[in-house]
Amino acid sequence: MSSRVGVVSIFVAMATTGCIGNIRETTTARTSTEQLLVSTAAERAIAGFDRVEPDLKGHRVAIDDTRFDSVDKNYAVSALRHYVSERGALLVPLAPVKTKNAEGKDVEIGPERILEIRNGALGINDTSWGLGVPAFPLAVPSMPVTSLTPPLYIFFRGKQEGWAKFQFWIYDPLQQSYIAKSKDLWGHTYYSKWWFLCVGPFDFSNDIYPDESEVNK
Repeated sequence: MSSRVGVVSIFVAMATTGCIGNIRETTTARTSTEQLLVSTAAERAIAGFDRVEPDLKGHRVAIDDTRFDSVDKNYAVSALRHYVSERGALLVPLAPVKTKNAEGKDVEIGPERILEIRNGALGINDTSWGLGVPAFPLAVPSMPVTSLTPPLYIFFRGKQEGWAKFQFWIYDPLQQSYIAKSKDLWGHTYYSKWWFLCVGPFDFSNDIYPDESEVNK
């Protein structure tokens, strides 16, 4: 009898784990969808920075990212470095670099502009909703776990949005003076999945994944 109960418990556990929103579709710490939502939002926020041409082009520019804090900091900062360099800024370290002048004397050359960056937001917002009976906890006999019943949705939309808000400002370290500040730089992305009458997911609405034809190129 106990063996029969054990088999039933296993089947119940298997049946109740395939629920909408309860399976994390990844074998890594973060899904590719989450990473693309955040990185693309960061790129779009950076693309709104319009002070490179008037204030940074042709100058030695150091980027101060000490006040930029995010799991995705490395990608965002690299994207910004690419952006300002592509538009004519000469990227240099924050600390002055020792070199020799035309007479062979040791001199220190530092940045002519410091671009300090900070992030007000860089993350994911979940805005999922549905019509029907959601999943609820179900205790499995003879097992020390609590599973969830399958949800019964007539309609369900799982939506994730990536949001970025950055602010940059420019400082002249030689004159010790303020030069300019960016506007609030916003970046937004989205990804949606649908279920109809408990069937899904149907994935045909996002602005982060390319069309399959583009990938195949």
